[in-house]
Amino acid sequence: MRNEKTHCLGPAPGLKAVSRPNRRAWSGERGSSALAFALVLPVLLLLILGLVEMGYMFCAQGTVDKAAQVGARFAVTGEGADQGNRLGLILLATHGVADTLSGGDGVSVSVRSWDHISVQDDPRENDPGEPCDLVEVEVLYAYSPLTPVVGSLLPDTIVLRGGERMVNEPWMPCE
Repeated sequence: MRNEKTHCLGPAPGLKAVSRPNRRAWSGERGSSALAFALVLPVLLLLILGLVEMGYMFCAQGTVDKAAQVGARFAVTGEGADQGNRLGLILLATHGVADTLSGGDGVSVSVRSWDHISVQDDPRENDPGEPCDLVEVEVLYAYSPLTPVVGSLLPDTIVLRGGERMVNEPWMPCE
Protein backbone atom coordinates (compact mmCIF):
# COMPACT_ATOMS: atom_id res chain seq x y z
CA MET A 1 0.00 0.00 0.00
CA ARG A 2 1.32 3.36 -0.93
CA ASN A 3 1.68 6.19 1.61
CA GLU A 4 0.03 9.39 0.42
CA LYS A 5 2.36 11.71 2.40
CA THR A 6 5.61 10.33 0.96
CA HIS A 7 4.56 10.62 -2.60
CA CYS A 8 7.79 10.68 -4.68
CA LEU A 9 6.53 10.17 -8.16
CA GLY A 10 4.19 12.50 -9.94
CA PRO A 11 2.70 15.75 -8.74
CA ALA A 12 2.15 16.42 -5.07
CA PRO A 13 -1.39 16.00 -3.82
CA GLY A 14 -3.54 18.99 -4.61
CA LEU A 15 -1.40 20.16 -7.59
CA LYS A 16 -2.25 19.47 -11.17
CA ALA A 17 0.33 18.40 -13.68
CA VAL A 18 0.99 20.90 -16.43
CA SER A 19 -0.05 19.53 -19.74
CA ARG A 20 2.04 19.95 -22.88
CA PRO A 21 -0.18 22.56 -24.55
CA ASN A 22 0.14 24.89 -21.53
CA ARG A 23 3.96 24.60 -21.57
CA ARG A 24 4.05 26.07 -25.04
CA ALA A 25 2.22 29.17 -23.82
CA TRP A 26 5.01 29.78 -21.22
CA SER A 27 7.80 29.65 -23.79
CA GLY A 28 7.41 33.43 -24.44
CA GLU A 29 9.02 34.20 -21.06
CA ARG A 30 12.47 33.61 -22.53
CA GLY A 31 11.91 36.56 -24.83
CA SER A 32 10.86 38.82 -21.96
CA SER A 33 14.07 38.14 -20.05
CA ALA A 34 16.09 39.00 -23.16
CA LEU A 35 14.08 42.21 -23.49
CA ALA A 36 14.71 43.10 -19.85
CA PHE A 37 18.44 42.49 -20.33
CA ALA A 38 18.45 44.67 -23.46
CA LEU A 39 16.80 47.50 -21.50
CA VAL A 40 19.14 47.26 -18.49
CA LEU A 41 22.41 46.80 -20.43
CA PRO A 42 22.81 50.43 -21.65
CA VAL A 43 22.18 51.78 -18.16
CA LEU A 44 24.66 49.32 -16.70
CA LEU A 45 27.31 50.22 -19.30
CA LEU A 46 26.77 53.94 -18.71
CA LEU A 47 27.22 53.40 -14.98
CA ILE A 48 30.44 51.41 -15.46
CA LEU A 49 31.89 53.91 -17.95
CA GLY A 50 30.92 56.75 -15.62
CA LEU A 51 32.84 55.10 -12.79
CA VAL A 52 35.87 54.67 -15.04
CA GLU A 53 35.69 58.33 -16.09
CA MET A 54 35.35 59.59 -12.53
CA GLY A 55 38.24 57.38 -11.41
CA TYR A 56 40.48 58.74 -14.15
CA MET A 57 39.48 62.31 -13.31
CA PHE A 58 40.24 61.80 -9.60
CA CYS A 59 43.60 60.28 -10.53
CA ALA A 60 44.37 63.32 -12.72
CA GLN A 61 43.35 65.68 -9.89
CA GLY A 62 45.63 63.82 -7.49
CA THR A 63 48.51 64.11 -9.94
CA VAL A 64 47.91 67.85 -10.37
CA ASP A 65 47.87 68.32 -6.58
CA LYS A 66 51.06 66.28 -6.18
CA ALA A 67 52.84 68.23 -8.93
CA ALA A 68 52.03 71.52 -7.16
CA GLN A 69 53.23 70.09 -3.86
CA VAL A 70 56.51 68.84 -5.35
CA GLY A 71 57.11 72.22 -7.01
CA ALA A 72 56.45 74.15 -3.80
CA ARG A 73 58.65 71.84 -1.73
CA PHE A 74 61.44 72.31 -4.23
CA ALA A 75 60.90 76.09 -4.19
CA VAL A 76 61.28 76.49 -0.43
CA THR A 77 64.71 74.83 -0.34
CA GLY A 78 66.38 77.70 -2.18
CA GLU A 79 68.21 75.29 -4.50
CA GLY A 80 69.62 77.11 -7.50
CA ALA A 81 69.49 80.51 -5.78
CA ASP A 82 73.21 81.07 -6.34
CA GLN A 83 73.07 80.32 -10.07
CA GLY A 84 69.93 82.38 -10.74
CA ASN A 85 68.07 79.47 -12.36
CA ARG A 86 65.81 78.71 -9.39
CA LEU A 87 62.58 79.39 -11.29
CA GLY A 88 63.60 77.01 -14.10
CA LEU A 89 64.46 74.27 -11.59
CA ILE A 90 61.08 74.70 -9.87
CA LEU A 91 59.27 74.46 -13.21
CA LEU A 92 61.33 71.40 -14.15
CA ALA A 93 60.51 69.62 -10.87
CA THR A 94 56.82 70.43 -11.22
CA HIS A 95 56.63 69.33 -14.86
CA GLY A 96 58.44 66.13 -13.91
CA VAL A 97 55.28 65.03 -12.08
CA ALA A 98 52.64 66.84 -14.17
CA ASP A 99 53.90 65.56 -17.52
CA THR A 100 52.63 62.07 -16.68
CA LEU A 101 49.19 63.45 -17.61
CA SER A 102 48.79 62.85 -21.35
CA GLY A 103 52.43 63.63 -22.03
CA GLY A 104 52.18 67.10 -20.51
CA ASP A 105 49.68 68.43 -23.05
CA GLY A 106 47.39 70.99 -21.43
CA VAL A 107 49.55 71.49 -18.31
CA SER A 108 50.54 75.00 -17.24
CA VAL A 109 52.60 75.88 -14.17
CA SER A 110 52.87 79.29 -12.54
CA VAL A 111 55.07 80.39 -9.66
CA ARG A 112 54.39 83.52 -7.63
CA SER A 113 55.63 84.93 -4.35
CA TRP A 114 54.76 87.51 -1.73
CA ASP A 115 57.04 89.52 0.48
CA HIS A 116 57.26 87.95 3.94
CA ILE A 117 56.41 91.27 5.61
CA SER A 118 53.23 92.20 3.70
CA VAL A 119 51.39 89.27 2.20
CA GLN A 120 48.41 91.52 1.35
CA ASP A 121 50.33 93.07 -1.58
CA ASP A 122 49.91 91.79 -5.10
CA PRO A 123 52.04 88.72 -5.82
CA ARG A 124 55.19 88.82 -7.91
CA GLU A 125 54.54 86.59 -10.92
CA ASN A 126 57.24 84.16 -12.16
CA ASP A 127 59.29 84.87 -9.05
CA PRO A 128 60.18 82.15 -6.54
CA GLY A 129 60.84 84.76 -3.87
CA GLU A 130 63.59 85.42 -1.37
CA PRO A 131 64.25 83.70 1.96
CA CYS A 132 61.22 83.78 4.31
CA ASP A 133 58.88 84.89 1.47
CA LEU A 134 55.64 83.07 0.77
CA VAL A 135 55.82 81.12 -2.49
CA GLU A 136 52.93 79.53 -4.40
CA VAL A 137 53.10 76.95 -7.18
CA GLU A 138 49.90 76.52 -9.18
CA VAL A 139 49.30 73.78 -11.74
CA LEU A 140 46.42 73.91 -14.22
CA TYR A 141 45.51 70.91 -16.37
CA ALA A 142 42.97 70.91 -19.19
CA TYR A 143 41.36 67.50 -18.64
CA SER A 144 39.54 65.99 -21.58
CA PRO A 145 37.21 63.03 -20.93
CA LEU A 146 38.57 59.55 -21.60
CA THR A 147 35.43 57.62 -22.52
CA PRO A 148 33.43 58.81 -25.54
CA VAL A 149 30.03 57.84 -24.13
CA VAL A 150 30.37 59.69 -20.82
CA GLY A 151 32.54 62.35 -22.46
CA SER A 152 29.62 63.38 -24.64
CA LEU A 153 27.71 64.24 -21.45
CA LEU A 154 30.59 66.36 -20.07
CA PRO A 155 32.24 69.55 -21.36
CA ASP A 156 35.07 69.12 -23.89
CA THR A 157 37.66 70.20 -21.30
CA ILE A 158 37.53 70.51 -17.53
CA VAL A 159 40.23 72.61 -15.87
CA LEU A 160 41.75 70.85 -12.87
CA ARG A 161 43.66 73.11 -10.48
CA GLY A 162 46.26 72.24 -7.89
CA GLY A 163 48.07 74.77 -5.75
CA GLU A 164 50.44 74.77 -2.83
CA ARG A 165 51.77 77.65 -0.71
CA MET A 166 54.81 77.41 1.52
CA VAL A 167 57.26 79.74 3.23
CA ASN A 168 60.79 79.76 1.83
CA GLU A 169 63.47 78.48 4.16
CA PRO A 170 65.98 81.06 5.38
CA TRP A 171 68.95 79.95 3.23
CA MET A 172 70.19 83.52 3.79
CA PRO A 173 69.29 85.84 6.64
CA CYS A 174 65.77 87.23 6.25
CA GLU A 175 65.44 91.00 5.97
